[in-house]
Amino acid sequence: MVVRIVTDSTADLTQEQQQAAGITVVPLNVHFGDRVFRDHVDLTTDEFFSRLRASAQLPRTSQPAVGVFEEAYRALRRNGDEIVSVHLSSKVSGTYNSALMAAKAVDEKAIEVVDSLSTSMALGFMALEGAKLARAGKDRATITERLRALVPKARVICVVDTLTYLERGGRIGKARALLGSLLNVKPILQLKDGEVVPVGRARGRPQALGKLVELLERDGHVSQLAVMHGAAPADAEQLRERVAASYPGLDILLTEIGAVLGTHTGPGVIGFTYLVA
Repeated sequence: MVVRIVTDSTADLTQEQQQAAGITVVPLNVHFGDRVFRDHVDLTTDEFFSRLRASAQLPRTSQPAVGVFEEAYRALRRNGDEIVSVHLSSKVSGTYNSALMAAKAVDEKAIEVVDSLSTSMALGFMALEGAKLARAGKDRATITERLRALVPKARVICVVDTLTYLERGGRIGKARALLGSLLNVKPILQLKDGEVVPVGRARGRPQALGKLVELLERDGHVSQLAVMHGAAPADAEQLRERVAASYPGLDILLTEIGAVLGTHTGPGVIGFTYLVA
């Protein structure tokens, strides 16, 4: 019996990564007015941020419908395969709950749903680890146990150019957004226990990137590492080069966030997503 891995589009896995690992990705949605776009499917990152800058109204995001998960699960179950489905933090999205409901509707005895309490490539690394174990012939319980053990090891830290998008999306208080815009303070954020929390601030982007590096190095040994960004490829490449010497032998990935995460961070976001050992 084969175990299949399912995740969602906020894992920021490329098509090549998905296909090579055999991972099924269920997209979240972004709504510009009456138009609905599937994350990482209908819009490239550049197309999304162009629309965002031109839009007078902030787009909204939505989790996949339960039926979309059911369709994905049924397609995999037709061959008798079991499923481990790992998803975006339940504290910032209903995606995990949609997956749970779909698992119960399809076959909850053959489907495990894991709350990563994370997002972006930290979630992506968990999905890739699950796929690696599945290819090695591990059973559903073993894979699930391993992924749940990785949850407290997953990290997302980033700098946003402004808190305006997080504030407008209801993810952080208005006072902090005003402070950031008035003083040109760059807020440094992390996903802690599944929620967005501020961990510091810096005056200007160069200082903020330096603090990101400090936070990364403070975490000690890292088993997987990616630089995430939204419409900031040059900065992301420079940040990767800046830390490369500290992690010899580690393939540091460059990851573009999709439209769903970009709705809440705005353009220019940059940071690290990683797993500690």
